[in-house]
Amino acid sequence: MLAKKIGIDLGSSSVRAYVRGEGVVVDEASAVALERKTSRVLAIGREAAELLGRAPGHIEVVRPVRAGAIADLTACERMLEHLIQRVGGRQRWFKPEVVFCVPSAAGGVERRAMAEAAIAAGARQAWLIESPLVAAMGAGLSVVEPPAHLICDLGGGTVEVAVVSRSSLVVAHTEPLGGSQLDAAIVAHVRRRHGLEIGEVTAEEAKRAAGAAEPLDRPLLATVAGKDVAEGRPRTATVASDELVEALREPLAELAAAIRRGLEQIPGGYAAEIEPAGMLLTGGGALLRGLDRYLARQLGLPVRVAPDPRTCAVRGTGRALGELEVVQRRQIYLM
Repeated sequence: MLAKKIGIDLGSSSVRAYVRGEGVVVDEASAVALERKTSRVLAIGREAAELLGRAPGHIEVVRPVRAGAIADLTACERMLEHLIQRVGGRQRWFKPEVVFCVPSAAGGVERRAMAEAAIAAGARQAWLIESPLVAAMGAGLSVVEPPAHLICDLGGGTVEVAVVSRSSLVVAHTEPLGGSQLDAAIVAHVRRRHGLEIGEVTAEEAKRAAGAAEPLDRPLLATVAGKDVAEGRPRTATVASDELVEALREPLAELAAAIRRGLEQIPGGYAAEIEPAGMLLTGGGALLRGLDRYLARQLGLPVRVAPDPRTCAVRGTGRALGELEVVQRRQIYLM
């Protein structure tokens, strides 16, 4: 069997992998459970994420990537090794070629660390390309020819605002705000309003089930399970979408302000190119109900959500595997 070509989106909350010719084959939580004394891997993905906040003392649960940067290199290597072996198999002679998407703000040290982690995990070659650029490619936009495109990638740990033109980033602004801040706001709200302690995984599930940036015509309900703050016993509570709109008001205002700071960096000469289409939202955060309308009102420009925004970046790595001239033109890092 010849070497596979693999695209990887290793994010703060999720890790996804694309195999050329097969499509998206992995979509997991970005978490690793390790035995504290030996650093032996006990669980990876959702199984590990579900232990966050409730793992026994001999187990450490690690998020390998935080705010778009490698937070734990060892855990990152373990996750990549698991991922590459899972989708590429244990190849002795035909090691896979890997395209990574990286935050536009990642420095040389971080980029080298991610590439070296991929090589250590079994890749033959590791190419790195910025997240907004591959997200635009995954959304089906032409990144080689004009016009320029305004992209806002909403991940678990970062928000990236970028203008993509002619295979380059004209502007790239990143701030450490993302889905994890929204989840933390839900955790705080449920504790305050319902006297219930829940974990971030439960908060994220509630956000997906009933979360919204604006009041809905037909309110939704989500049932959350946790620990009663006063009595310490397991209990459930029902959370309404209107509650979550209120709970998310402050972090969404911070998100809009962060995007506005990115927009202020766009050179005036690009305004005419990007104004008709406005801003394209990619990343899992774009799935929050009504977020496009909320941001359009806050920012005063058209906002639309990309098709399947959660997988735009990893699908973009797949497209990059077939258009390596785009990657080569960027010359970000090659090993």
